[in-house]
Amino acid sequence: MAVEFSYAQARAQARQGDRLSADTWGLLESSVGLAQFLHLLRGTALASRVEHFSATTSPHVIERFLRLEWHREVDLAKRWVPARWRAAVAWTAWLAELPAISHLLQGGAAPAWMNEDPFLSPFAAEDADIVRSAIEEALPGLGADDGSGDDGRAGWLRHWRQLWPDEAAGDPALADLVSLLGRPGIVGDAKGVDDWRRDLELHALRILHGRREQPVTVYCHLLLSALELHRLRQGLLQRALFNDLDRGAAA
Repeated sequence: MAVEFSYAQARAQARQGDRLSADTWGLLESSVGLAQFLHLLRGTALASRVEHFSATTSPHVIERFLRLEWHREVDLAKRWVPARWRAAVAWTAWLAELPAISHLLQGGAAPAWMNEDPFLSPFAAEDADIVRSAIEEALPGLGADDGSGDDGRAGWLRHWRQLWPDEAAGDPALADLVSLLGRPGIVGDAKGVDDWRRDLELHALRILHGRREQPVTVYCHLLLSALELHRLRQGLLQRALFNDLDRGAAA
C-alpha cells in the first residue's frame, strides 16, 4: 500500500510546505480592517484563496467562496489516491455543509443565500419533507435523525466508514484520526478556538509524519487544509462583519 500512496505523500508534503508560518499569521492577524487584511494576504501563499474578495465583500459571499475552496481542495486530493479510495475522499467535501444541512433537517427555513449556493441550493425548498427526501437521496445517512444532536457528524462518519475499502478495517492510523472528531473544539468545548485549532494541527502533523505513504496521509493533509481555511475564515469574517457594522452606523 505504501507504494500506492507515495504520490499522495509527495503532493501532501508539497502542499503543506506552503503553510504560513506563525510569524506570518501574527502579522496578518494584527491588521486592521478587511482591506489591510486582504492586502497582506495577497503577498502570501494564500493569495489565490482570496482573489475574488474586496474590502466590501459580504460575509455570505466570503463563506460561499471559502467553502468552494474546500471542495476544490478535496477534489484535488481525490486525484492523488487509488480509485477504490476516491469515494471516501470525496465524501469529506460535505463536512463543510453539515451545519447548514443539520439546520434544514431540524426544520429550519432555508435562508435566501442558500438559493445561490452551488452545493446547498438543491435542498433549499420550503416543504420540510421534500428537503429531507432530497438530502437522504443525495447524501446517504445524513437524513437519519438519531437524536445525537451532533450536527450530522455521526451520520457523516457512518457513511464515511462504509466507503472505506476492506483493507482499511482495523487501520490504527485511521482510528487515531477518527478520534479527533471527539476532541475539544470539534464538539463545541469552551476551550479557546486558537487552542483547539493548534491542538488539532499538532495531532494531524504527528500522524502525517509518523504514518508515511498510507491512506491517512491524504486525510491529515485535508484536516490541515481545513484548519487553515478555518483560520482564514475567522480573520475575514471578523473584519467583514465590522465593516458591515461601520457602514450601518454611517447610514
